[in-house]
Amino acid sequence: MKTLPNALPWKRLVKVGKPFWVSESKWTGFLHLGLVLGLLAANAGVAYFINRNAGAWMESIQLKKVDDFWYYTAVYGGLILLATPVQVFYGYFRTRLALVWRRWLSTSFFAGYFSNQAYLKMTRDKELDNPDQRMAQDVDSFCNSSVGLFISIIDAVVNVTMFAGLLWYLSGTLTWTVIGYSALGSIIVILIGRALVKLTFNQMKTEADLRFGLAEVRREAETVALYRGEALAMAQAKTRLGRVIDTLMSIMNVNRNIQLFTNAYNMFVPVIPALIMAPLYFKGTAKFGDITQATMAFQAVFNGATILIGQFGGITAFTATINRLGSFLEGLEAAGVERVPVGKRIEVTEGDEVAFDKVTVTTPDTGRDLIVGLTVGVGKGKSMLVTGPDGSGKSSLLRVLTGIWTTGSGKLQRPANGEVMFLDKSPYLPPMTLREALCFPTTLNSANDDDRLQQVLNLVDLGDLPKKSDGFDTEQTWRETLSPSQQQRLALARIINLKPKYVVIDEASASLEAENEKLLYQLLTTIGATFVSAGNGNMLAKYHTQVLELAGDGSWKLYPASDYQPKTWRSFQNFVPDFLLQDRKNKRG
Repeated sequence: MKTLPNALPWKRLVKVGKPFWVSESKWTGFLHLGLVLGLLAANAGVAYFINRNAGAWMESIQLKKVDDFWYYTAVYGGLILLATPVQVFYGYFRTRLALVWRRWLSTSFFAGYFSNQAYLKMTRDKELDNPDQRMAQDVDSFCNSSVGLFISIIDAVVNVTMFAGLLWYLSGTLTWTVIGYSALGSIIVILIGRALVKLTFNQMKTEADLRFGLAEVRREAETVALYRGEALAMAQAKTRLGRVIDTLMSIMNVNRNIQLFTNAYNMFVPVIPALIMAPLYFKGTAKFGDITQATMAFQAVFNGATILIGQFGGITAFTATINRLGSFLEGLEAAGVERVPVGKRIEVTEGDEVAFDKVTVTTPDTGRDLIVGLTVGVGKGKSMLVTGPDGSGKSSLLRVLTGIWTTGSGKLQRPANGEVMFLDKSPYLPPMTLREALCFPTTLNSANDDDRLQQVLNLVDLGDLPKKSDGFDTEQTWRETLSPSQQQRLALARIINLKPKYVVIDEASASLEAENEKLLYQLLTTIGATFVSAGNGNMLAKYHTQVLELAGDGSWKLYPASDYQPKTWRSFQNFVPDFLLQDRKNKRG
């Protein structure tokens, strides 16, 4: 059986925690840590003198020494005035240290997550749930818990060291009693609460799943309403909530058992010093003030020695957080090295043209060959339509062309990433200003002045958009304010504004009217772009110079666009199951 300290994932703790303390921000961290430790020592020193003063104060009452009583009362008041700012700034700099660490660690995770397309590759790992929570809430919990637990341990060591000597001076028996009593209580709490580590990990996961599901409904609110999906959405929310409640119930049951023990266990703490010191006072070998002094020292040593009991819930949550962040960091590292079997990687080089040389496209997850031995080129200023039945690999081929997939074999020459823009049926339009939307993903520059941008918007029939969106520099949520067709035209305006050399289009014209679809390809031709499209529209071929037809079984054919005859990929009779056709005949009869 593992004890709680042995159950801590030490390697992951070092992996997550160490980088900040060896980074360029380490001196800021060490400065804050030094201030915290200095204030901790000052706080412990004040507590020690308060303890000594309390014993003398009680003794002055017993002996009816009025002058001593008022003297020690004044000293006590002065110590309290000194302790107040020490305690306040002690907590203040602890919090600042956690925030400085959190900023650095979250930024570090962001850098790894958004580089090398790790955010995309990690979606294939089903164990790495809710990366948003891990980079935000879990990082916050880790930094606060790390600082809190470390300082608590140091605080406990200082208090035990400082007050153990005083306690030993007052009573050796009392010193051994607090050590034995603390050890016994810690062992019992570990035995009762050992299941909390796994339960806390599950609680974090189920809570994150619940929030993700509710956020998904909010993002897809209009779709849910159109499909009358409220019942399913509610059922899924209730299921996720049920998992949360079940886990919390289990945690509550374990905490109940811990409290049943610790409540009674802690109630004996004030009694034990009196039981041992009172007989000594009765015999005259101890002063009355020694009882108060011994009680306070006993409590200080007990609190330090039983830090595991006091921090048990925090340690279990900390362990779960370390595992979540550690596995996330391991996922980031794995995403940096694309694990593809030997002989199953497409060799990609950069060039001025698109050229596939005996390329076989394979799915990254199942290893199924979608397209076999593709050899085709798209020269500068030319274009190609990729068509075929659903599931034949049209979008997959575009993923290869844009560099998202490399699984397969053969050689591919493609333009550099900075020369290619992508347009699909759901363009990327996060909340941003209109100017940023028209310049994304490049940075803003003086060439993107209002007059130029207005002309571009006029080309795509969005000339009134600046007025409706309060100018070019007011942030808008475009997915909520624009129709799908308008979103597509705004994305097209972005392409016209930036004039890329190459454009990849994945069924982007599906949400456009016929006239706007024609406008899309006319504008691309006007700016001299080389473009590759995927789609099944019967009218698309005439906007391209060649057509690549995928059969769905790995085979393919290449046609000049002028010779291509669009096909119907699947007949209604072959698609509809026999029992539905029979039902239709019965109704007619």
